[in-house]
Amino acid sequence: MFCREQAARIAAIASEVEALGAQIYAIGNGTVQMAEQFAAQFNIPFPLLTDPSRRVYAAAGMKRNLGLGPSSILKAGRAMAAGHRQGITQGDVWQQGGVVVLSKDGKVLLSHADNGAGDHLSTSEILQTLRRAPRDR
Repeated sequence: MFCREQAARIAAIASEVEALGAQIYAIGNGTVQMAEQFAAQFNIPFPLLTDPSRRVYAAAGMKRNLGLGPSSILKAGRAMAAGHRQGITQGDVWQQGGVVVLSKDGKVLLSHADNGAGDHLSTSEILQTLRRAPRDR
């Protein structure tokens, strides 16, 4: 449910991200077929790539852990209240996600590795970072 929630949150700001001169790419860790099904089912308006080796996750400093704890219950309630339900988990269930904002020349402008399930960076922080960044990203 948490990756669905994150995808919906990012999709909601996609037009503003693009208006700021940036491009969104999502990276999953399942198969190509899983990524295609996810993108179609949840109307993902940006490229959804996949890295079953999880090398991109490692390079970005993303964590691989159980990701569940007491705060997960509250975050699950938030996700479910917004209409995000748990479905069949695909890919590496232990791999946590995050957000990385890069400049056009590859400089890391913002990096957030989720500590656990539902530990998403706020979309306002993503947008603030993009607003502060040089427009030649």
